[in-house]
Order: sequence, then C-alpha cells, then structure tokens
Amino acid sequence: MRRLTLSLGLMMALTACATVPATMDPELFQAERNRIDSNPSIAATEIAFADLLVRTDLTEDQVVDLLYLRADKRWEARYDLPGAVADLDRALLLRPEDPRAGTAERRKVFAATEIEHAQRRLARLQNLSNWFDDKTLMGDLDAGAERYRASELTPTDAQLYLLRESGYVCDAPPDAELENQATADADAVPESDPVHLHGPEPDYVAGAVWCSDPSLS
Repeated sequence: MRRLTLSLGLMMALTACATVPATMDPELFQAERNRIDSNPSIAATEIAFADLLVRTDLTEDQVVDLLYLRADKRWEARYDLPGAVADLDRALLLRPEDPRAGTAERRKVFAATEIEHAQRRLARLQNLSNWFDDKTLMGDLDAGAERYRASELTPTDAQLYLLRESGYVCDAPPDAELENQATADADAVPESDPVHLHGPEPDYVAGAVWCSDPSLS
C-alpha cells in the first residue's frame, strides 16, 4: 500500500511538472530582441515579431517588451499605425504600471492624429506615390502593391525597397534560366512583369519584376 501511495505521488508530481509551461531563456530572448531591433527592414521585423509573439513560453514581461518595440518600429517607419496603437493598447492592458505607459498614451494620441490625417487624404484625390504611403501607414500594403502593379508606374526607391522586402517584387531570373524553362515546357510563360515599363529606367529599379506569387518570394 505504501509503495502504491509513493507511486501515485510520483506520478502526480511528474504530471504537475509537465503542466508547468517552460519560459523562454532570457538570454535567447534578448538575443532575438536585439536582432529584431537592429534590423532596418520593417517587413523583416514584422515577420520576426509575428513568429516570436506566437510562442507560448514568453513571460508577460517579454510580451509587453515586444509589443512596445513593435509599436516603436511601426511608428518610426510610418507602417501600420492602427496596428501600433493596438500593440500599445495591449501592452497597457497587460502592464498599466509599466514606466513606458505615459509615453505610450502620448504616442497613441500622435498616432491617432496621423491616422485621421491619412484617412482624410485618402478620401481625396492623390498621386499614386502619396496614396501608397498613406495606405502603408494604414496597414494596407496589399492594396498599395496591387495599385502600383496595375498602374504600370514606377515606385520610388524607398517604396520599391519595402515592396521587395515584403515579397511583392523579385529579381528577374537570368536569361539562361528562362531559356531552360522554356525548353523544358514549350507552353511555359514566365510571369515576370517588369516593375518599370515607361521612360528611362532608374538604376534602383534595374532587374526588378513583380513576383508571380508573393507568398513564394
């Protein structure tokens, strides 16, 4: 009976240990955070944030820290400001006493003003470049990329960088690769619409084509 009791106690202890979620190693978390913070590409950091925030082993402090950092990145890049506000709201809800809370509340006011101004501009006629920037600010990069591709106009250098980093623009494959593909399949027509179609080609857009499938870029 005593042996049975000890066995049951051991099983309960092991079960309890198994149900306690492990937490991400602080040094590993800090290394990942630093890597994201030093990355100049907003598109790349968006992916990195999404991958990190879905982890179930983050502490509340780590989640709050990532939310503040992502909000800062979005604010600095004027990228998805509604998303930045949502990050700040979530951080404030999780940790209202955080020392960054006051700054977050002020940042929310500034972001709301920027969003309101962008919405007003979008309701009026704009040139495509300014419209794209406002759509990016509102978190609708898909619409901006689609409109640029349909327009046959060339994005600015900064816009092309964002589109490339976000997977909408690719590098044209070498001519030899296209020839091999055509030889392998006579019916194959590579979908590689050039980004620049009209007028002198700027250096920054050389070789840039619209990706046939952004999800595979």
